[in-house]
Amino acid sequence: MKKLYLVALLSMLVGVQSYAQRFVKIDEDSRRFWMNVGVGPGLMKAGGSYDFSPFFLPKTAPTWQVFLSPYYMASNRFNVGLKLGGFFRPSFEDVESKSIIQQKFTSFGLLYADYYLSSPYRILERPWKPRFYLGLGAGVSYIGKLEAKDLLTENRFTFRRKNQDAFITVAPKIGVSFRYIKLEIEHTLTTPFNPDITSITIISALPLGNPRYY
Repeated sequence: MKKLYLVALLSMLVGVQSYAQRFVKIDEDSRRFWMNVGVGPGLMKAGGSYDFSPFFLPKTAPTWQVFLSPYYMASNRFNVGLKLGGFFRPSFEDVESKSIIQQKFTSFGLLYADYYLSSPYRILERPWKPRFYLGLGAGVSYIGKLEAKDLLTENRFTFRRKNQDAFITVAPKIGVSFRYIKLEIEHTLTTPFNPDITSITIISALPLGNPRYY
């Protein structure tokens, strides 16, 4: 009788421990759908129009970026998503129109992919250890009408760059993830509209849906 009691007790302890491990030793989160919420400052590089902007130009001005970005974790290292947001662009001197372009908020929509250079860590194994990643986004920026002031006459007028409202945008980036917080450096090139923007954003990653345990 005592032997049966000991066997039953041992089995129960093993079962409880196995059950607990299902909820402790898991990846950071098993959910595949997430939402990035980002905001941060940037540096706008003003100059003449170009088909492909250089990374460094002499005239710069501060700007801000805000965005929402739902994404899907295709694997432990590869994410694909949609980035929706915009830049608060300050006024700048435009060589092509020989005017000062007034400040404006311009929106964008980008499809992107991120590749992490390391696998995710488990909750009990240094969960806040940084994971670096590389990414690339491509899509469209909506600029629309621009308000400007002529440099010589100071007359105000509106115009569209190249008689277009929307422009192709490419955005390479590099970042580091600390579980639910990310820090990202991105260079946004919009052609044939200038200027391009280098931005640093702080991102909060929010899981979507109910967690699953294995």
